[in-house]
Amino acid sequence: MDNESIYILKRALQRERAARKQAEKILEDKSRELYQRTQELKESNEKLEDLVDKKEVKLQKVFDNLLDAYVQMDIFGNVIEMNHAAKKLFGYDISKEKLNVVKLIYKEDYKYAIKSFQELMTKGSFSDYRARVYTKNNGVRTVHINASLLFDKNKTPLGAQGIVTDITEELERKRIFEEQKQKLSVIVENSSLGIVLTQFGKIVQTNNAFQKLLGYTQEELLKKEIRDISIKDEYDSVASKIEKINTGEIDNFSINKRYLKRNGSSFWAKTNVAAVRNPIGDIQYQVSFIEDITAQLELEEQREQLVTNLEKTNQELKDYAHIVSHDLKSPLRSINALVNWIKEDHVDVLDKEGVHHFNMIEKTLEKMEDLINDILSYSSVSNMENLESKKIDLNTLVSEIMNILLIPENMTITIKNELPTIKGDSTRIQQLFQNLIGNALIYNDKEKGIIEIDYEDKKTHYLFSIKDNGVGVKKEHYDKIFKMFQSVGDNENSSGVGLAIVKKIIDLYEGEIWIESTTGKGTTFFFTLKK
Repeated sequence: MDNESIYILKRALQRERAARKQAEKILEDKSRELYQRTQELKESNEKLEDLVDKKEVKLQKVFDNLLDAYVQMDIFGNVIEMNHAAKKLFGYDISKEKLNVVKLIYKEDYKYAIKSFQELMTKGSFSDYRARVYTKNNGVRTVHINASLLFDKNKTPLGAQGIVTDITEELERKRIFEEQKQKLSVIVENSSLGIVLTQFGKIVQTNNAFQKLLGYTQEELLKKEIRDISIKDEYDSVASKIEKINTGEIDNFSINKRYLKRNGSSFWAKTNVAAVRNPIGDIQYQVSFIEDITAQLELEEQREQLVTNLEKTNQELKDYAHIVSHDLKSPLRSINALVNWIKEDHVDVLDKEGVHHFNMIEKTLEKMEDLINDILSYSSVSNMENLESKKIDLNTLVSEIMNILLIPENMTITIKNELPTIKGDSTRIQQLFQNLIGNALIYNDKEKGIIEIDYEDKKTHYLFSIKDNGVGVKKEHYDKIFKMFQSVGDNENSSGVGLAIVKKIIDLYEGEIWIESTTGKGTTFFFTLKK
């Protein structure tokens, strides 16, 4: 081999060696790049797997915390997945026991369930399925289900999933609501009060009573507003109050107003209006309750007139009593003076019987004067014009009464407990106690007469008692003794007015009086005075 050939061979070997080195370098670079890509892909896969794991955890939390039950089943109805709500609703734990949905179907709803399942297989989903189901612990429940099929990548059904909502309580609430609504409707329709539902002045509902009050049909009233059936001048004041309801300033009001009937006449009605608001407080309706008070107002007007006339008559009677009493006292005093003159002028010629007759005349005149004074006292007891209200120590008052009254030696008056200090008119309170104590003195026939005065402090009033051991009162006379000129017995010292005055004074102080008595053994008068 010559030198040229050797040279050519060397050059070829050098080029081959250089080409190999270049190929090795390219292979090394590509291997390095492939390694880097592999590492990057590995890191990406790890991140993706981590992200997927996190998403799965989040989805599992969402799945477990769904308020509604979530159920997955295979194509044969075997339950393969349940969330916490589903376990709670149906009472089964599929990690411990197998469960097929057929076991849950309520017997009477079986055909409906099969039909719905066929719809699911045909259409791929169904919604608004409502049926009853058996549960393990909660008995029969009514549920609402929305379901859809689950497919593989080849569109082959693998199973189904569904959201199950327990609507048992909701249906029961609706049933109760409808029942109450029906009852309320019956009450409203049969109410004696007119009831109107309005919305910003327009009538939207009325009951039979209101329709009868105005003489319109329901259809006719629904075409009207409140202003159409109101007196114009009166509606303005009502409208201002309704505006306050609409703005939330007030929630209700009451007013007396007139309504126009279909025949053109009107009637007075008491109207109570209340707001019906939504949960956020916005006005939805106004409900009005209308009561015809025309007759009531006429009666009140008549009553006011009667009260006015009665007050006038009472005043006239008081004036008459004073005038008559004054006119009676004058001749009585004249007769009494004449009797005294006759006795003095003819003392020598009058025998014992004549003197006795004159004494009887004098006693009769005294009794007549006492009677006139009692009548005057009775007529002035309820006179509010000069009624005082000041503190009265009853212990002092009773002591003064005991000094005024003629108390026989055989009578004993005892105050069992210290009496209170009350507020009242001293003259009338003195009359009250004096007449009762005097009555106990008059009607006592015992050798040793006893009168006991006592009291109890009640929450709103004082309860007093005056007890004696006198002749007593028959039960049939309990009410009679408090009436004018209705004294029981023939005691010459009784005018028959004293207890009537007592009753009138107690009425004045919004109290009550009653007695307990045993004939021959004594009587206890109980009476109350308001604090």
